[in-house]
Order: sequence, then C-alpha cells, then structure tokens
Amino acid sequence: MKASYNEAEPAEWTVARFLQEYQKIWREYFPWLNKRTHWHILFAARRGAAEGISCRSIHRTLYGSYGTDIRTCIERIKDCEADGFVKLLDQSGRPCAASAASLFAATTKLRGSFDRHCQDTVEEVCAVFGERQRLPAINGDDTITSIFNFFTSYDQKWRETCEAIVRQKGLTPAHVHDAIDHLVTFQYWAIVMLLWSAGPFGTDRPKAPALVIDEINSRMWDVLRLGHLAIRERIANLIRWGFLAEQTIKKHKAAALTLAAGSEISKSLAETKPVLRDLYIKLDPQHARVVPIAS
Repeated sequence: MKASYNEAEPAEWTVARFLQEYQKIWREYFPWLNKRTHWHILFAARRGAAEGISCRSIHRTLYGSYGTDIRTCIERIKDCEADGFVKLLDQSGRPCAASAASLFAATTKLRGSFDRHCQDTVEEVCAVFGERQRLPAINGDDTITSIFNFFTSYDQKWRETCEAIVRQKGLTPAHVHDAIDHLVTFQYWAIVMLLWSAGPFGTDRPKAPALVIDEINSRMWDVLRLGHLAIRERIANLIRWGFLAEQTIKKHKAAALTLAAGSEISKSLAETKPVLRDLYIKLDPQHARVVPIAS
C-alpha cells in the first residue's frame, strides 16, 4: 500500500516518507540484502550485459563511494548469489567461485523481483505527486536508470549533510573521514531517519520526546537485523559525531537528534524535493506537463 502524502505538508516530510517507503519496497523483494553495497550490486547486475559485470569494476565503484575493500565486495556479491539473484561466471562464461577475477550476472529471479520493485517504486513516486490511479508505461532500462540516478544523487546529498554536521564537532580530519565512512552506510542512515521522523523535525509535535534506546533497538530489528549491542554502539558513535544527544526518560537511556543535526537533515531533505519531482517527470513526462507540481 502506498503511503499517504499531503501536498500542503513541508517538503522534507514528504521526501523522508518517500525514502522510508522505498526502503520498505526494497525489503519486500530483497529482505536480507539491506546494505548499500547489495543495492549497488543488484542494480549493476540488472543493468549490465548478459555476459556479466566484473567484480573488480563494481569494487572500484564501491570503493570510491563507501571505501569498500575488495574482500567485502566479494562477500556482498556472494550474499546476492546465495539468495539466487546473481550467478558467478569466469571469463569464458562458465560457473565459478567468487573472486576478484570473476564476473557476476543477473538471474531470472533477479529480473523478476527487480522489475516488480521498480514498478512499486514508480507507483510510490506517482503517489507523492497525487497521481494514484493511472500509471505511466514502464520502460525497463530508462526506468531503472532514472531510479538509480535519483538515489545516487540523494546519497551524495546525504554525504554532504553528514560532513556539515560532523565538522561542527571540531574533529580532526582523520576522525571526520572515519565518521563519514560509517555515516554513509544504510545502518546509520536508518537510525538517524527514525529519530528525525519521530522527533520535532519530522512531526507536528514541537516537544516530541526522545526515543528510549530499547525502543530504537526494537524498531530497527526488522530493518537492520542488528542486535542490541550493535545498535548501542552506533548510537554512541552518533552522539560522539554530533547527531544525537543522550537523554534519560524514566531512568531509561534515550536519544534525540541535536538541533544542528535536525536542521541540516531537514534542509537536505527539502532540497531533495525538486530532484524527486524531476524523477517523476522522467517517469511520466506526458502527465507531468499538465499536472501542477508543488516544489
């Protein structure tokens, strides 16, 4: 079911809800592949040639974006293979074990699941701009490319936002670099957006309470599959990097976004609304020309 959007609500609320709904769509089709590396690998496989994509090629992309080493990259490709979404091939096209020299290609299972994921994403984009009944015709390659470009653009916006928040803490360049390497992962984004959406920045409650750590852990389990200690570690890092402030609610440890972090994230989300509008126009150019779209 598509989320409910209100044209009169702040742009940042709309974009945040869309991004979170997209993550639900992704989990529906790829429930155990919740890392950004998985996302890039599956997009690359679906968009790539039938003979496959070089593991070294996707590693160069992931290293540039997230600092992912080749060993981790291969492990993520193996995750996708284990779930039946990619097949590993050698240079002659025969099945082989995962290595830096191997290729990976989309399976029939990936094509079916991925294209349904794209269809649901198009429906969600149309719902954002009030088009709930009629959908544009889906052009596979163009649709996939448009969706990919939107999310890579938002990834860059998120990185810039994280850098702006972290640098306010006065950390050394080495610590800033280390923090950004962590913050651009899906795990940190999901935790931060949970707190943003539950707090005064993402609701109409100016005095919305902080979230107790146990509640954060409970609400993040289905999303991240992380244990209690792992969640606590990430929250401690977010406090150290200036995203969260620790509080106490009825003798329980809690956390809330800092004013600086919340303001930067709200600004970033609002600035993403025109980019989301551009995605809508690309997905449905004929209808978008005649329907007014609030920015």
